[in-house]
Amino acid sequence: EYFQQTLVRELSNNNNRYAAKFYTEWEARRENIKPDWLVELRLRNLDVPYPSTYNYSRNSSAQVQTGTDTSGSPIYQTVYATVNISRMSFTARADMELNIKEVATRKNITYRNFREEYRWQQERATYTGDSRALSNNDWQLINNNYNTPRKEEVLNELYRKIYPQVLNNIRYTVDW
Repeated sequence: EYFQQTLVRELSNNNNRYAAKFYTEWEARRENIKPDWLVELRLRNLDVPYPSTYNYSRNSSAQVQTGTDTSGSPIYQTVYATVNISRMSFTARADMELNIKEVATRKNITYRNFREEYRWQQERATYTGDSRALSNNDWQLINNNYNTPRKEEVLNELYRKIYPQVLNNIRYTVDW
């Protein structure tokens, strides 16, 4: 409904430009308006998969000062750590069908299918070995928690990507 209301509001803001007036289904029913054209939108093939996990490791090393010799020169030692990284990710997809029909004849004016994807990825890590071998980036991964987006957030992102395509196609179709 929000998608439909936003489309109608934006299309109506250019009311002087088009030879058409736009209504939501609810408004047309309430005002007993018989439309000439009908814009049908259908969300199809919505796929929000469960995140997959990919694990890998990398070695990290650093030179750390462990003291000084009798002349005051620093003594360095190489320290090592293994960073174990876990990457969670998914790619969500959706298709939005747009069909504009002439109501009286049921003739298709236009038909389009818009496909969009939303990619999410996040990493976190643990380590073994000497913590002094870790970089700032390593620590960011170690201190990171997964914030997997909710399905509603993914759907909103897909709608956000599809919306301008649908809006522009409707504008193009009604701009005589």
